[in-house]
Formats: sequence, structure tokens, C-alpha cells
Amino acid sequence: GMAPPKAAAAKRAPSNPAKAKAPAAPKAVAKAASPAAKAAMAPSQEDEAKKKAEEEAKAQAAAEAEAAEAARREEERKAKEAAEAEIKRLSILANGEVTIKYNMYDEKFKVENHMLKAEVIDELYCLSDVMPGCFIHLGEKQFAYGEEQVYVKEDPPGTFKGLMAGETYWCYVQQDSEQENKDQEAMRQRWVGGVAAGIGDRGAEVETCSCKWGAPCTNSIVCTDWDNRFANALKAGGNPILFTG
Repeated sequence: GMAPPKAAAAKRAPSNPAKAKAPAAPKAVAKAASPAAKAAMAPSQEDEAKKKAEEEAKAQAAAEAEAAEAARREEERKAKEAAEAEIKRLSILANGEVTIKYNMYDEKFKVENHMLKAEVIDELYCLSDVMPGCFIHLGEKQFAYGEEQVYVKEDPPGTFKGLMAGETYWCYVQQDSEQENKDQEAMRQRWVGGVAAGIGDRGAEVETCSCKWGAPCTNSIVCTDWDNRFANALKAGGNPILFTG
């Protein structure tokens, strides 16, 4: 029989022995030179490349840090601007007129520094003439029957705090002194913390929103209504002069 084609090819292959051997010789020479050449060349090239990569990484990190810092500063500037604009907007609302509704009454009253006294309303609406010894409260809306009545902050009772010029408030009259005590207690609970000298109690700010104590939050994560933190602190009787800083 015949040899398989592969074997035949293998047998036939070295038709030109010189040619087959030729490439091997230079390779051997190269091999001999190679370790020395490598030793001379490699370290400096490798170090160079490593150094370059490290420098590039450093430069990129620095550029990124700078960009992040610039973005943070810009964010801070914008936040400060927004806060200042909001404080300014509210300060414009500190003085002016509010509308107080009571039954068919719908009159305007002058507020100063977000404040109005109950006796001023009483003088115009003659409430205590009709209901001697009554207590006057304000709400930001007309409460539905059976709805919990949340009144505007009073400090001391009868002095309304945090009113905003241009707004409408509803007047609520309480005749029952026992109920009035309950209302005052409920109001105290709602505006818990007492606003010492108008700066508010910042003690628990880490865990909870301090706006209801008259101190606008400085941390958006704990704040229950970040966009309205200044207005809410004012409504709690906070002093807007102390909001900036």
C-alpha cells in the first residue's frame, strides 16, 4: 500500500536542507544578544512607562478633584443664593397686610415683622363684645367639620407669629376656657421646643427637623420640608435675622 499523504509530505519536506536551516542561525545569534540587550534597555523603558502612567493618573485625579471641588463650590453658591433669595422674599412678606376671614367678615389687617395681635382683630370684629372672655386663634385654612384645627403659632397667647403679608387667614373663636386650655396645650405640643430668643432649639437637629422649633434646618436629609424651611421656621416663631450666617 501507499503511505498516507501526511507522511509522504513529511518525508518530502526538506527538499532544500540549506533553506530549512538558514532561518535558525540568525535566530540563535539574536537569542544570544537578547538577554544583555534586554537588561540594558528594559528597566529604563519600563520605569519610564510606569512613571508616565503614574503621573498621568495623578494629574487626572487632581483634575477630577479640582472639578469636583469647583462643582461643590458652585452648588454651595447656588444653595446660598437660593437661601438668600428666599429669606429676602420672606422679609418682604414680614410687613404688609393679611386678610382675616370670620363669618361674613373679610377685612385686611396690618402685620409687622410677621406679627399681629388678637386684640387688633377683636377691636374691628367686636368678638369679645358678643362672646365675653373668648379666645381668638388663626388658621391657615378653613377647617372642615371634625378636622383637627391647627392654629397659627402664638407667643405669648394672643400674639400671632409667622404671618405672611398677602395671605388669608381664618379666625377661630373659642369660648370654652376648658377647651381653650386644651387648645393651648395642643399648640404647645405642635410648636414644641420653645423658641429661645428666636433662634430655636437646635439640640436634636441631627435626628429630626428643627424647623418646627423656629430654627431652619441646615441638613436637607433630616428636614421634612427643605424648600420651605425658612417659612416654616418663621411660622414657628423663629427670628429671620438669625437665619443667615
